[in-house]
Amino acid sequence: MNKREGTTLKTKTAIVFLSGSAGELDWILPILDHLLKREFDLKIIFLTKHVLASVKTNSMLNDYIHQENSKIELIFLGSYLWEMLERISYLAYRFLIKYNLKNKNIIQPIYSIFEKILETLFMHRLSLRIGNLKNNQNVIFSEYPALRRPRDKWVYKQFNDSIFFYCPHSPHVYTEDLERNYDKFEGLDLDKSRFLLMGHPGDYFALNDNRELASNSLEKVFIGHPKYSDSWLHDLQEKSKKFRRTSETRKSINILVLSRGSGSYLDDQSHKSLVENTIDIVQKNIPNYNFLIKKHPREFNSYWDNFLNDDSINIVNDHILNLATQADLAISFWTSGAMDCHTLGVPVIEYFDPNQHPKQQVQEGNSYTTIYRKLGVVLPANNRIELERSLLRIVEEDYEIPLHKSHKFYNELITNSNQWFVKIEKILQSRNLIENLVSDERT
Repeated sequence: MNKREGTTLKTKTAIVFLSGSAGELDWILPILDHLLKREFDLKIIFLTKHVLASVKTNSMLNDYIHQENSKIELIFLGSYLWEMLERISYLAYRFLIKYNLKNKNIIQPIYSIFEKILETLFMHRLSLRIGNLKNNQNVIFSEYPALRRPRDKWVYKQFNDSIFFYCPHSPHVYTEDLERNYDKFEGLDLDKSRFLLMGHPGDYFALNDNRELASNSLEKVFIGHPKYSDSWLHDLQEKSKKFRRTSETRKSINILVLSRGSGSYLDDQSHKSLVENTIDIVQKNIPNYNFLIKKHPREFNSYWDNFLNDDSINIVNDHILNLATQADLAISFWTSGAMDCHTLGVPVIEYFDPNQHPKQQVQEGNSYTTIYRKLGVVLPANNRIELERSLLRIVEEDYEIPLHKSHKFYNELITNSNQWFVKIEKILQSRNLIENLVSDERT
């Protein structure tokens, strides 16, 4: 790779497209923080009302983007009409690809006209809000499913001198094969302008659709999960340890519940049973307790809402990492938040039966387990009896899940997370967006 000619730009801009949930912003937040320290302007674009509401209900993320910093600009481009039109465009686009109709003489011209109208509208609205940046070398972030949308083509065509990063929306581990030895993928093709950022090679092989994600123009970069780096977590880890040491002097035990509502993974009755059994087992074994209920971003009509008048049950709208600093233990209904808690040393019980709900679970012989149990970051509880047993183990024995017993896959993930900035900075330097590399992300 030959370094591009030119000098470092005086005005450097990072453009962030958010469309689904707060998880998108959460995953890239350490990178954005790093870019701010590198004197980048930051334009965060909310494409839907849903993602705007999702970020607002996460106080850590919301406070960060609303800090007093003239370099941060928040832009809302969503509307009911536009979101409906883009949804229709996306479905039509995927339909044409699936059934190989894009080049049909009758259909193709009609769809092309419709897409061109939407493209013109979108790019006009975008340029009105962010100005004429398309000739600059910007850094553009989107969640990786955006690769499947016509909107990504429109933006890439207009900002063709920019760097594009496509990111996950959570640190969930998608692979089921934790024992496979994966290539290190240390090299970077810096001649490319589009980069798929993922935690681990195993996740890429599990998600690869052999279409957009498999494109040769898309460089695959495995950097762990930036929010799990020691530099990002250090203060939170210290705060969490300090809180748990005070358990004997406090009147009550704080239990963080990482909830999951009914939907594609749980039916209504299963969700209700998880909530009722959790409350019942805790009431039975712990005389003084406080529940901190962190709902899943897509948890609507939650059964927890029936307990709003119970002073011991608090529905909270903060980041899991912040909440974990106020928790003695956590109970997870199968969420990636279990890993957040584990990184702070908070013991986690995973109350969830993968045999009853096998979707996206890991098969072992004739039964199922979960990826978080395979990683060694949770205590398993398939039913209320196992929930009670694990709860007593933590409370009575002061049990903590040993960090050294985590699976090697998890350890590799954390190692990569501590070096995420190395590859990001190499990419930025290749475009003269920074002048020198840092040896430590805290610099």
